[in-house]
Amino acid sequence: MTAHEALGKIRVMLGLEEVESETTIVETETETTNVELAEATLLDGTVVKVEGEFEVGKELLVVTDETESPAPQGRHETTSGLILSVDENGVITEIEEVVAEEETEVEENFSDDLINQLVSALQPSLDKIEELSNEVKALKGEFHEFRDEPGSPKIYNNLNDINKDEASIMSGRMAKILEVRRNKNK
Repeated sequence: MTAHEALGKIRVMLGLEEVESETTIVETETETTNVELAEATLLDGTVVKVEGEFEVGKELLVVTDETESPAPQGRHETTSGLILSVDENGVITEIEEVVAEEETEVEENFSDDLINQLVSALQPSLDKIEELSNEVKALKGEFHEFRDEPGSPKIYNNLNDINKDEASIMSGRMAKILEVRRNKNK
C-alpha cells in the first residue's frame, strides 16, 4: 500500500471522504451474481462508480439521481487523490495518483533554552517599541493641550476705521494750520 492509499483510507475512516463499496445483485433466470461496485467522488462533487476496483480497462459511470451513464472523455480527479483518464467510450485508460507536496516537518519541541534565547533576542525590540509608544502618548498629550488653548483674536478688515482716523487727523491738522494763518494775519 502506498502512502497515498494509506492517506485515502485514513480520510475514509475519519469520515472526511466518502468511498463506498456497494453490492448490487444482478438476477438472471439461472443464477444470482453479486457485483461489487467501487464508488468515488470527484472534486466537483460528481459521484462515479466502476465495477470492481478502479482499474484500466473498466467503464467509469457517472451517477445521477435517476441514471448511471458513461463518464465523459477527459481527466477526472477524485477527492481521494486519483486522476482517472477516460476515453470517448467512458473506459478508464490511465490511473495516476496525485503527488502531494512534501510537507516540511517542523519540530514542535521547543526547549526552555531556545525560548529564553528568543526572548533575549526580541527584548531590545520590545524595549524600543515601549519607548516609542510612551513618546507617542506624550506627543498626543502635548497636542491636545495645544489644541485646547484659545487662539489669537480674530483679525477683522479695519481699513475703513484706519481711513476715518487718518481723515480726522488730517482735518485736525488742517484746522491748526488755518488757525496759525489767521493768527499771523492779525
